[in-house]
Amino acid sequence: MTAITMSDITTAPPSPVQASPSSVQAPSSSASPLSAPAPGPPADAPPPPLRLPLRGRADEMARALAALEFGARGGCALVAVEGPPGSGKSRFLDECVSAAERLGFVTGHRCPVFGPAAPAVADATDRPRLIVLDDADFLGEEASDALLARRHAQYGSRAVVWLVARRCGTGARSLDALVAGSSGHTERITLDVLRPAAAHQVAADVLGVPPSAPLARVLNGAGGHPKLLVELLWGMREEHTVQVGAHEAHLVEERIPQRLRTLLRDMLQDYPDQCRHLLRVAAVLGRESAVDDLLPILHMPPSALLLVLDRASTTGALAVGSTRISFPNELLWRLIADSVPVTLRQALRRQVAAARPPCPPEARPAPPAPEPAGPPDLNGQEHELVRLVAEGLTNKQIARRLAISPHTVNYHLKKLFRKAGVNSRIALLREIAEGHPGLPGHPGDTPGTPR
Repeated sequence: MTAITMSDITTAPPSPVQASPSSVQAPSSSASPLSAPAPGPPADAPPPPLRLPLRGRADEMARALAALEFGARGGCALVAVEGPPGSGKSRFLDECVSAAERLGFVTGHRCPVFGPAAPAVADATDRPRLIVLDDADFLGEEASDALLARRHAQYGSRAVVWLVARRCGTGARSLDALVAGSSGHTERITLDVLRPAAAHQVAADVLGVPPSAPLARVLNGAGGHPKLLVELLWGMREEHTVQVGAHEAHLVEERIPQRLRTLLRDMLQDYPDQCRHLLRVAAVLGRESAVDDLLPILHMPPSALLLVLDRASTTGALAVGSTRISFPNELLWRLIADSVPVTLRQALRRQVAAARPPCPPEARPAPPAPEPAGPPDLNGQEHELVRLVAEGLTNKQIARRLAISPHTVNYHLKKLFRKAGVNSRIALLREIAEGHPGLPGHPGDTPGTPR
């Protein structure tokens, strides 16, 4: 294919995001630096396929195919693919290239952005050309201007289809001109999150068998984000928290794999400092918070905050409303909030509470179960339960130790979660650690939410 990438315009190492693998592609030795090296899957696991099927993109592929068929009939077309990081843009482009090859497109030569025009491929026919530009948001104004000037010059009257992928709302202004001013057939495709049925198909592709109902419930926590979903699945396999049976994959233990924490850390490092700061502060305040609460903490004027909010929204991690912001993906919100030390989380909440102006009692709405500013007080039974959780015991093991049923253990854990204002074992231990330093164990080694 005529693939114009960052290697055509610079000799610098590729950006971590640019090099990211497709959202539904199995990890390999050339995987993106977004996912840190980790142990392979269990020894008894079947070897992963080189490339997993593209799931949940049938409507988007139909639109791209319509543009390719228009080009195959002699017209010029543009397919602009947009989506947040990890939405599977590169994998989608690969599928489009395969479809173009089946339609008879010339896809086997390269065309540098700078320098003399590339020599024409030896082809006596007037076959249409496919030009692929991935990670277009990394192109500067100069490179984008060069693309815009040359988009027809090299190919004369031959049909050309441009296939351009970039993050939502990013890239040079001249690239917007290419998208908006394209003649012929134009398709602007946005890759949204996967529906649950498609996410479960991806799970079956990775695991080799469909997920059980409890496992599917855990996977739904990824919110249909392709990258998070695949990394969650591979992390669960690496840490043996999922058991693959003959006909179904079963949940062994529910916890966030270290692979996901590493992925989040590297993703956050790729963002500008102010954007990363905003995401972590907003996550501590809750899955949804008021914009007014951010101003006294971030110490920036509203005009500067507006720019940072715009940048954060292009990552797909944050949704910005008129007065409030929220995290559409629950798993991503939990990961970001958990990356902030517990003492800093408590200090940030106190800072927000102190900065809010007082209001008359009759005007104060009833707050929906606010998280406590400090660790909860525990009675004797709760203290014993937390101590066993800190030892890393599962619900069944705790039940045997206390001579009660696993259902009773789960009931008391959920009460503790509500009391502490958390939703996982790790968060519970961290919230309690400061007020009860005598508890044994290390929070980072304990299981996740109760089953």
